Amino acid sequence: MGVSLKEKDLFCKCMKIYSKSKIRVGSKSCKGSGNVMYVGKNTVLNRVQIRVRGNNNIIRFGDNICFGNNCSFWLEGNNILISIGNDTTFSHAVHFCAQEDRMEINVGEDCMFANNIIVRTSDSHPIYDIKTNERLNPAASVRIGNHVWIAPRSIIMKKADIGDGCIVGSNTMVNKSVPANALVVGMPASIVKQDIKWTREKLF
Repeated sequence: MGVSLKEKDLFCKCMKIYSKSKIRVGSKSCKGSGNVMYVGKNTVLNRVQIRVRGNNNIIRFGDNICFGNNCSFWLEGNNILISIGNDTTFSHAVHFCAQEDRMEINVGEDCMFANNIIVRTSDSHPIYDIKTNERLNPAASVRIGNHVWIAPRSIIMKKADIGDGCIVGSNTMVNKSVPANALVVGMPASIVKQDIKWTREKLF
Protein backbone atom coordinates (compact mmCIF):
# COMPACT_ATOMS: atom_id res chain seq x y z
CA MET A 1 0.00 0.00 0.00
CA GLY A 2 1.25 3.49 -0.79
CA VAL A 3 2.11 5.92 1.97
CA SER A 4 -0.42 8.74 2.11
CA LEU A 5 0.34 10.27 5.49
CA LYS A 6 3.64 11.16 7.03
CA GLU A 7 4.65 9.84 10.44
CA LYS A 8 4.61 13.33 11.92
CA ASP A 9 0.98 13.80 10.87
CA LEU A 10 -0.28 10.89 12.98
CA PHE A 11 1.25 9.11 15.95
CA CYS A 12 4.66 10.76 15.47
CA LYS A 13 7.37 8.11 15.33
CA CYS A 14 5.39 5.45 17.18
CA MET A 15 3.32 4.21 14.23
CA LYS A 16 3.71 4.34 10.47
CA ILE A 17 0.52 4.54 8.42
CA TYR A 18 0.19 3.14 4.90
CA SER A 19 -3.17 4.08 3.42
CA LYS A 20 -5.05 3.93 0.13
CA SER A 21 -7.88 5.99 1.62
CA LYS A 22 -8.34 9.35 3.26
CA ILE A 23 -8.55 8.69 6.97
CA ARG A 24 -9.87 10.72 9.87
CA VAL A 25 -8.84 9.35 13.24
CA GLY A 26 -10.93 10.65 16.13
CA SER A 27 -8.30 10.28 18.81
CA LYS A 28 -4.92 8.64 18.91
CA SER A 29 -2.52 7.65 21.64
CA CYS A 30 0.62 5.67 20.91
CA LYS A 31 3.66 4.71 22.97
CA GLY A 32 6.26 2.33 21.57
CA SER A 33 8.04 1.72 18.29
CA GLY A 34 7.80 -0.35 15.13
CA ASN A 35 4.00 -0.18 15.01
CA VAL A 36 2.22 -0.10 11.64
CA MET A 37 -1.33 0.53 10.40
CA TYR A 38 -2.46 -0.44 6.88
CA VAL A 39 -5.68 0.97 5.46
CA GLY A 40 -7.19 -0.39 2.23
CA LYS A 41 -9.00 1.46 -0.53
CA ASN A 42 -12.45 2.99 0.02
CA THR A 43 -12.23 2.39 3.76
CA VAL A 44 -13.83 5.14 5.85
CA LEU A 45 -12.31 5.71 9.30
CA ASN A 46 -14.98 7.92 10.83
CA ARG A 47 -13.44 9.27 14.04
CA VAL A 48 -12.04 5.89 14.97
CA GLN A 49 -10.03 5.85 18.20
CA ILE A 50 -6.62 4.17 18.12
CA ARG A 51 -4.58 3.33 21.24
CA VAL A 52 -1.23 1.53 21.10
CA ARG A 53 1.03 0.56 24.01
CA GLY A 54 3.96 -1.56 22.89
CA ASN A 55 6.21 -2.47 20.01
CA ASN A 56 5.89 -4.09 16.58
CA ASN A 57 2.11 -4.19 16.56
CA ILE A 58 0.02 -4.22 13.38
CA ILE A 59 -3.47 -2.94 12.54
CA ARG A 60 -4.69 -4.05 9.13
CA PHE A 61 -7.97 -2.67 7.73
CA GLY A 62 -8.96 -4.11 4.34
CA ASP A 63 -10.89 -2.52 1.48
CA ASN A 64 -14.40 -1.04 1.61
CA ILE A 65 -14.71 -1.05 5.40
CA CYS A 66 -17.11 1.41 7.02
CA PHE A 67 -16.87 2.49 10.66
CA GLY A 68 -19.55 4.36 12.57
CA ASN A 69 -18.84 6.78 15.40
CA ASN A 70 -16.98 5.87 18.57
CA CYS A 71 -15.35 2.67 17.37
CA SER A 72 -12.04 1.98 19.08
CA PHE A 73 -9.04 -0.30 18.62
CA TRP A 74 -6.58 -0.88 21.45
CA LEU A 75 -3.35 -2.84 21.14
CA GLU A 76 -1.52 -3.28 24.44
CA GLY A 77 1.56 -5.49 24.33
CA ASN A 78 4.09 -6.51 21.70
CA ASN A 79 3.74 -8.24 18.32
CA ILE A 80 -0.06 -7.97 18.39
CA LEU A 81 -2.24 -8.11 15.27
CA ILE A 82 -5.73 -6.74 14.63
CA SER A 83 -6.90 -7.60 11.10
CA ILE A 84 -10.29 -6.69 9.57
CA GLY A 85 -11.30 -8.21 6.22
CA ASN A 86 -12.75 -6.47 3.18
CA ASP A 87 -16.36 -5.20 3.09
CA THR A 88 -16.87 -5.41 6.85
CA THR A 89 -19.11 -2.79 8.49
CA PHE A 90 -19.37 -1.36 12.00
CA SER A 91 -22.39 0.54 13.30
CA HIS A 92 -21.10 2.46 16.35
CA ALA A 93 -19.40 1.99 19.71
CA VAL A 94 -17.56 -1.21 18.78
CA HIS A 95 -14.46 -1.76 20.92
CA PHE A 96 -11.58 -4.11 20.05
CA CYS A 97 -8.98 -4.68 22.78
CA ALA A 98 -6.05 -6.93 21.84
CA GLN A 99 -3.88 -7.28 24.92
CA GLU A 100 -0.77 -9.28 25.85
CA ASP A 101 2.13 -10.29 23.64
CA ARG A 102 1.49 -12.07 20.32
CA MET A 103 -2.29 -12.00 20.62
CA GLU A 104 -4.45 -11.62 17.50
CA ILE A 105 -7.97 -10.55 16.62
CA ASN A 106 -8.72 -11.72 13.09
CA VAL A 107 -12.01 -10.80 11.41
CA GLY A 108 -12.92 -12.18 7.99
CA GLU A 109 -14.62 -10.50 5.05
CA ASP A 110 -18.18 -9.14 4.81
CA CYS A 111 -18.84 -9.21 8.55
CA MET A 112 -21.48 -6.98 10.12
CA PHE A 113 -20.97 -5.51 13.59
CA ALA A 114 -23.96 -3.77 15.14
CA ASN A 115 -23.47 -1.43 18.11
CA ASN A 116 -22.05 -1.55 21.64
CA ILE A 117 -19.92 -4.65 20.99
CA ILE A 118 -16.72 -5.64 22.81
CA VAL A 119 -14.03 -7.97 21.43
CA ARG A 120 -11.17 -8.89 23.81
CA THR A 121 -8.18 -11.23 24.05
CA SER A 122 -7.54 -10.73 27.77
CA ASP A 123 -9.20 -9.99 31.12
CA SER A 124 -6.67 -7.15 31.57
CA HIS A 125 -5.73 -8.35 35.06
CA PRO A 126 -4.25 -11.75 36.05
CA ILE A 127 -5.91 -14.23 38.40
CA TYR A 128 -3.72 -16.76 40.26
CA ASP A 129 -4.23 -19.97 42.18
CA ILE A 130 -3.28 -19.28 45.81
CA LYS A 131 -1.60 -22.65 46.34
CA THR A 132 0.35 -23.03 43.10
CA ASN A 133 0.64 -19.40 41.97
CA GLU A 134 -0.42 -20.64 38.53
CA ARG A 135 -2.15 -18.08 36.38
CA LEU A 136 -5.74 -19.13 35.80
CA ASN A 137 -6.80 -16.71 33.06
CA PRO A 138 -4.20 -16.59 30.27
CA ALA A 139 -4.90 -14.50 27.21
CA ALA A 140 -5.98 -16.11 23.93
CA SER A 141 -6.54 -14.91 20.39
CA VAL A 142 -9.94 -14.35 18.77
CA ARG A 143 -11.02 -15.40 15.28
CA ILE A 144 -14.23 -14.34 13.55
CA GLY A 145 -14.85 -15.96 10.16
CA ASN A 146 -16.33 -14.55 6.95
CA HIS A 147 -19.88 -13.16 6.73
CA VAL A 148 -20.54 -13.17 10.49
CA TRP A 149 -23.26 -10.96 12.00
CA ILE A 150 -22.61 -9.73 15.55
CA ALA A 151 -25.76 -8.22 17.07
CA PRO A 152 -25.90 -5.38 19.64
CA ARG A 153 -24.34 -5.57 23.09
CA SER A 154 -22.46 -8.80 22.38
CA ILE A 155 -19.11 -9.66 23.97
CA ILE A 156 -16.57 -11.73 22.07
CA MET A 157 -13.95 -12.94 24.54
CA LYS A 158 -10.60 -14.72 24.41
CA LYS A 159 -10.71 -18.23 22.86
CA ALA A 160 -13.69 -17.30 20.68
CA ASP A 161 -13.47 -18.92 17.23
CA ILE A 162 -16.62 -18.14 15.26
CA GLY A 163 -17.20 -19.98 12.00
CA ASP A 164 -18.27 -18.53 8.66
CA GLY A 165 -21.87 -17.43 8.24
CA CYS A 166 -22.74 -17.33 11.95
CA ILE A 167 -25.07 -14.99 13.79
CA VAL A 168 -24.26 -13.91 17.35
CA GLY A 169 -27.52 -12.72 18.92
CA SER A 170 -27.96 -9.62 21.05
CA ASN A 171 -26.56 -9.69 24.60
CA THR A 172 -24.50 -12.80 23.88
CA MET A 173 -21.05 -13.68 25.24
CA VAL A 174 -18.86 -16.01 23.14
CA ASN A 175 -15.68 -17.55 24.58
CA LYS A 176 -15.43 -20.83 22.66
CA SER A 177 -15.57 -22.32 19.17
CA VAL A 178 -18.80 -21.93 17.21
CA PRO A 179 -19.37 -24.04 14.07
CA ALA A 180 -20.14 -22.40 10.74
CA ASN A 181 -23.70 -21.25 9.97
CA ALA A 182 -24.90 -21.37 13.56
CA LEU A 183 -27.07 -18.96 15.55
CA VAL A 184 -25.83 -18.53 19.13
CA VAL A 185 -27.42 -16.60 22.01
CA GLY A 186 -26.97 -16.26 25.75
CA MET A 187 -24.28 -15.73 28.38
CA PRO A 188 -22.41 -17.93 27.80
CA ALA A 189 -23.42 -18.57 24.19
CA SER A 190 -25.44 -21.64 23.27
CA ILE A 191 -26.30 -22.87 19.79
CA VAL A 192 -30.04 -22.49 19.18
CA LYS A 193 -30.11 -23.13 15.43
CA GLN A 194 -27.73 -24.57 12.84
CA ASP A 195 -27.62 -24.54 9.05
CA ILE A 196 -28.74 -20.91 8.86
CA LYS A 197 -27.80 -18.11 6.49
CA TRP A 198 -28.36 -14.37 6.54
CA THR A 199 -28.29 -11.42 4.16
CA ARG A 200 -27.73 -7.69 4.50
CA GLU A 201 -31.04 -6.68 2.95
CA LYS A 202 -33.17 -4.49 5.22
CA LEU A 203 -36.71 -5.42 6.14
CA PHE A 204 -37.97 -1.83 6.40
